[in-house]
Amino acid sequence: MDVEEYYCRLRKTFADVPEKESLFLSMDRICDILSCTRRNVQILLTKMIEKDYVEWKPGRGRGNLSQIIFLISYRDVVLGKVKGLVEKGRITEVWSMLETLQDSSVKSDIMAWLTELFGLKRDEGEKDILRFPFYRPVLRLDPAYVCRRTETHWIEQIFNTLVKYSQQDYKFHPQLAHYWETNDAKTSWTFFLRKGVRFHHGKLLTSRDVAYTFKRLLTNSPSEWITSMIKEIRETGKYSITFELKEPNVLFLHFLCTERSMIVPEMLDGTESEDIFERMPIGTGPFKMIQNNESMLVVEANEYYFEGCPHLDRIEMWVFPNYEDDHGMQFSQADEQLVYFEAQVMKTLSPSLRQVEQGSTILTLNVAKNNVLKDLKLRKAIHHGINRQQMINDLGGIRHEPSAGFTLADSAHLYVQAFDKEYAEELVKESLYNGETLTLYTYQMPANEQSAKWIKEACGSIGIAVEIVVLPIDELAVPAVVAQADMILTGEVLSIQPDISLIEMYMSKVSFVTNLQSLANQAYIREQIMLCLRNDNLDVRMQHLLSIQEELKRSYSMLFLYHSMQQVGHNQALQGISLNAWGKIDYKDVWLRK
Repeated sequence: MDVEEYYCRLRKTFADVPEKESLFLSMDRICDILSCTRRNVQILLTKMIEKDYVEWKPGRGRGNLSQIIFLISYRDVVLGKVKGLVEKGRITEVWSMLETLQDSSVKSDIMAWLTELFGLKRDEGEKDILRFPFYRPVLRLDPAYVCRRTETHWIEQIFNTLVKYSQQDYKFHPQLAHYWETNDAKTSWTFFLRKGVRFHHGKLLTSRDVAYTFKRLLTNSPSEWITSMIKEIRETGKYSITFELKEPNVLFLHFLCTERSMIVPEMLDGTESEDIFERMPIGTGPFKMIQNNESMLVVEANEYYFEGCPHLDRIEMWVFPNYEDDHGMQFSQADEQLVYFEAQVMKTLSPSLRQVEQGSTILTLNVAKNNVLKDLKLRKAIHHGINRQQMINDLGGIRHEPSAGFTLADSAHLYVQAFDKEYAEELVKESLYNGETLTLYTYQMPANEQSAKWIKEACGSIGIAVEIVVLPIDELAVPAVVAQADMILTGEVLSIQPDISLIEMYMSKVSFVTNLQSLANQAYIREQIMLCLRNDNLDVRMQHLLSIQEELKRSYSMLFLYHSMQQVGHNQALQGISLNAWGKIDYKDVWLRK
């Protein structure tokens, strides 16, 4: 413990003694209160005197009491310590301190002070700084391995792709490549790069960086099925590069717009290890990484960004577990706040942006594993044993409505209303199930863990025993771990290219869907995906993907649960705000009207 903690212990013991009034007590009493030896107490008192926490007059002679005068309140010492930790960027220690703080009044004062720090602030140097809380650190920002939407969102702020797909006009637009061309067979693609684009560490972008990016993907990426279609990568000039494909692929440009295709700098000197790079990535995007650890993520504007400098000068994301409820933060409408609501929908918040997420939370059942879930009746029983609307009612939060598919257009009344407890119990009895405990895997996230517990109880109510296993997502996303699971609770959020998101979900080598399917279903998935790759019509591709979805629903190997609501609260002084597919804000366009 530091001197502040010892002082607080002493001050709380004599809470009824006002500041600047004398208190007489023995040294032995102080030793008991602080659980320290006499020598250590003397050292602590010296430090307290140096910090102007106390005045101290030791008693002279045996039996004479010493005199102590408290100069500062318990509240002020705690708040001072919090401020010191914040100034040093040690945010995680602040939350740990709050967890153990029992004085609700002091805790409330600290939370009020912290809340005032959040939002968009303009400092004395006219710098606009956006500061907001988020419930977890975001430490895996390597485009090659990204697998969560928040990570994807940050990657899009830091990196660029060769070309960019627009949801507004459904067309491709120049990004790092200012022009591109392909042959009639769609097997040869050449891209011409912008000149003068620099990475955040100063290196000029050239075709070597593009070649390095995709050769890196070829060796070790969950999306190797995409890059395996590339036969050859040729640097045809310092600012031009050609991709030769093994077969025609009308979706090649679409894949180049995804987060995995973000261009990273060639790192031949070995100074950036993989571990450092994923935490402190270097790109060409509108924001450059300054700090990223368990306490906070900090980016600053890339003043030399080729599409123009962002309006925000600095963004700080403070890691604050349970900021939406447990600590009672009150975000004032008077402040220029920006708050992501990841767990609760704030119906009274105004103004705010909301949209129903394109995608779904799903439960996949492992038919590939040699276990009792190969029995169709048991899988069907689990489907009919889940009351999706009741799950939403019980758990609340951002759970919005029952789902019957990945898109909102896939709603099916009969599917989401399929709950029938008696029928489910009957199916369990008719199945091969004999009391085995099924493992339900999910990755660390409060909503996932809540949903997993609810599903466990629902299965238990129809006679199926379930054990929950919660892992970090990077541990769950290992083929050998996926193979062990009987069921996986996961979710898929669709990007502005919904077909590409679904193709990636099905074809990834760590897919939580395909890897759990029967051989017949796996073959059917590959067959339909190959048809997608040959068709340049989005509606036709979505029909092929819908046929996969319906087949997995018919086999009860993928159960749809619910759609989520995305919401961001903000002050009306914040301009340029809109929600992207991930339910996040593209920070480059945000500015403060002040």
